[in-house]
Amino acid sequence: MVNYIIRVSYTAPNADTHARVKAELAKYNIADAIKADDGQGYYLPEGEFCYSGIETINEVRDAVHRLAGTIQPEPAVLVMEITTLSWAGFKLVEG
Repeated sequence: MVNYIIRVSYTAPNADTHARVKAELAKYNIADAIKADDGQGYYLPEGEFCYSGIETINEVRDAVHRLAGTIQPEPAVLVMEITTLSWAGFKLVEG
């Protein structure tokens, strides 16, 4: 499995764009939260997502870009393959 961090942004998003992107990506196991080594989940900043899968980085980019474009035209998508990740100040996922 390969781990990815994905960023989806729009120049002028509509009020519901980020919520719609989040809901659609969740259907493909692309989450808006990340899990720490201790099992705790933390929300990523708005427009950022994580995904683990067997697809190549370009396949992930193209699929997310295509899907994001159905929600609002001209999305910008950045996909990063990660092996190590560290963060601070993210909100804990409750429950």
